Amino acid sequence: MKLSDHARVRMQQRGIPLRVVDWLAAYGAIDHQRGSELFYFTRKARRALQRDLGARVLRRYDNCLDAYMVCVDGQIATVGHRYQRVVRH
Repeated sequence: MKLSDHARVRMQQRGIPLRVVDWLAAYGAIDHQRGSELFYFTRKARRALQRDLGARVLRRYDNCLDAYMVCVDGQIATVGHRYQRVVRH
């Protein structure tokens, strides 16, 4: 997926590395909301990450595993940290 300029700025401001965004795209759960897609890590996704990458690597990125990203039309619109549960309808 392509990063928008806004998403690139938000990643830098919020300290979310590109590697975590790649992991969100590969392992994250997807929730469709109002014409966009919300990607976030579930417990199942975190277990898959640990299985594939190892616990040692994940410990380095532990503060970023609460990240989410919003994609619109195949482009990453924004990236941030989740402070609340994702409410699915």
